[in-house]
Amino acid sequence: MSKVWFITGASRGMGLEITKTALKNGDCVIATTRSENGLDLSNEYKERFLNLQLDVANFTQEQVNTVVEKAVKQFGRIDILVNNAGHGRITNFEETSEENIREIFELNVFGLMRVTRAILPIMRKQKSGHIFNIASAAGYGAGPVAYHTSKFAVTGFSTCLAFEVEPFGIKVTNVAPGLFRTSFYNKGAMKTELDIHIKDYDSFRWQDDFVKNNSNHEQPGDPVKLSKLVYEVSKSLNPPLHLPVGKDGVETVESLINKLEKDLKDWKEKEINTSFEE
Repeated sequence: MSKVWFITGASRGMGLEITKTALKNGDCVIATTRSENGLDLSNEYKERFLNLQLDVANFTQEQVNTVVEKAVKQFGRIDILVNNAGHGRITNFEETSEENIREIFELNVFGLMRVTRAILPIMRKQKSGHIFNIASAAGYGAGPVAYHTSKFAVTGFSTCLAFEVEPFGIKVTNVAPGLFRTSFYNKGAMKTELDIHIKDYDSFRWQDDFVKNNSNHEQPGDPVKLSKLVYEVSKSLNPPLHLPVGKDGVETVESLINKLEKDLKDWKEKEINTSFEE
């Protein structure tokens, strides 16, 4: 039986490849894009493909609900949600305005939550569903505060949401890509402009070179292979909650695990001793 996918940020990169993989395997896809008619695969896939406009950061909950209603009217159900829309900002915390921190959270976290909120009632009614949140390896490792913290928030949301929706037969997978060969690091998609210039950070300016080096589409991760893995996981009866992808993504998660284990080992006895004496 074919499944129905709802994918945000589907016009390029990982979202586009996941869209193509699902369609090639006979499933139906609602591909949402920020601009109207942002992706047209209808000639090839006809009634199995629907493109709807959805600006995750700027649509209200009511507008998101309306988009989801259109999708359900077309296909009758939604089996898989892929929250893929997002963008980056790699400026230091002190040099980033609160306004721009809120801006990245609005898209990467609150926009993702609005889409999830609109689709959860459908999955609860079905007593089934699978939510893929495209977070980042940044959600498991240290880095510039605005972007990395937003992805830690997505990772935390995925972890806690999985607990809440498990009784309804709904699965959640937090996808954590490392560096993948997409346009994510192209100028405009990854922001490096400072809001506040602090000279003390001048000796540690690596952001511009990082974006330049990753704008040449030579990153190690293959988006097509990622899309095939996501599709494989969507078929699994026991999918993982945490899914790091790419060698560097796996290494980042392993590094966090090792750090947690070390901290626990070094401080465990004293940590336990904060309990009341029995």
